[in-house]
Amino acid sequence: MTQTNSINDYESARKYNLFSFANAPHKDYKPFHIDHANGIYVYDEKGKEYIDVSSQLVNVNIGFNNKNIIAAIQKQAERLAYIAPRHAFDEAGELSKLLIEEIAPKNMGKVLFTLGGSEANEFAIRFAKAFTGRDKILSKYESYHGSSYGASSLTGESDRASLFPTIPGFIKFPAPHLYGYDIKFKTEEEATKHFLARTEYQIQQEGPDTIAALFIESVTGSNGVYLYPKGYLKGLREITKKYGILLVCDEVMSGFLRSGDWFACQREDVEPDIITFAKGVNSAYAPLGGVLVSKEIGEYYAQNSFTAGLTYNTHPLGVAAALACIKEYKRLNVKEHVLELEPYLKQKLAELKAKHKSVGDVRSIGLFGAIEFSYSKDHKDVIRKNKNGEAFLGNLIPDLRNKYGLLTMGGGSTILVAPPLIITKEQIDEIFVRLDKAISEFADDLV
Repeated sequence: MTQTNSINDYESARKYNLFSFANAPHKDYKPFHIDHANGIYVYDEKGKEYIDVSSQLVNVNIGFNNKNIIAAIQKQAERLAYIAPRHAFDEAGELSKLLIEEIAPKNMGKVLFTLGGSEANEFAIRFAKAFTGRDKILSKYESYHGSSYGASSLTGESDRASLFPTIPGFIKFPAPHLYGYDIKFKTEEEATKHFLARTEYQIQQEGPDTIAALFIESVTGSNGVYLYPKGYLKGLREITKKYGILLVCDEVMSGFLRSGDWFACQREDVEPDIITFAKGVNSAYAPLGGVLVSKEIGEYYAQNSFTAGLTYNTHPLGVAAALACIKEYKRLNVKEHVLELEPYLKQKLAELKAKHKSVGDVRSIGLFGAIEFSYSKDHKDVIRKNKNGEAFLGNLIPDLRNKYGLLTMGGGSTILVAPPLIITKEQIDEIFVRLDKAISEFADDLV
């Protein structure tokens, strides 16, 4: 593949672009310059190879440069590159049927296609309020649901403070994240009982008949791949049913085989009222997201119009990419592959934790994992500074990239290990050889 080697274009980007998720003022920000990609690898303008340990933003699930998806997009662009979302076209019908009849939980009845995950959560908020006639929305701390205003109001991480005041009626409940929690439980079931009781108390105090929906990531994503204690998600389902509150599972990161099933909630045998998705539905070969709603909500809209939308909802190129991507998941037996590699990733993470005093915790499900750094394995005393007094994680991630050829993402004290789902065991081994060396060099001597 030809490299552009266009330093002038890179400098033009630095001069004129505003970059998302920049970790420095733009005058100082130097974005990583990617030229091309293939499989699990990306290449810079000089041709240097890097392993994409986080599938970019946990979205390139099928890997880069899949020829069948590229061909499907090309074919769609030639026949019908765009159509307004109030119209129907064959591919949208085919994808909708595939999602409802073969992939989603059995209680789902209809799907709305959006442009991405933030918009999916925005429309889920609309659906929940319209269907219930209620105003309040619950979501947990240490969560991420998107960057648009409603989705940011759902989000429970500290960075949402830049948007204050958020939309009225968005209420946060405690995250059931056991690592570093100030109460030590004897069992996960005991922890589940504790957190469910706190959430039910909060619902009672807010007034159940004022709450439209409870939103939760089926697996906490960019805040650290936190897995809930046993029975927690099922317990939330029971509580929300008890009070007539809709349960919305955000599967934007965890969906489409990332967690070992089409949706992570299916691994818990939980049927939400609404599921939001994006990212892995077409592995980001074109923008697409969506909202799956239950048969009951679908019936509500059979009797009521839905007049909201976005110009690029149900974009044909995104839809065509999704159809091709799902066919690739099936052709390559990706679900079986992820479940086969799941215990191996857990093993490699556990070995890393056992070896390095700077690693406080590791977590994973499917091929969705995280490494959390800490001074102590017993207390969440997070490493915050490196030897030069600079932000630890803000420097570790570039160090991983520049010295060890590992491209990943993270936040707080956590980096993600969520490679493309086509990764091999040998490639996982190579990632952990490099992580082992990097943690020894950049983290262990800080504790």
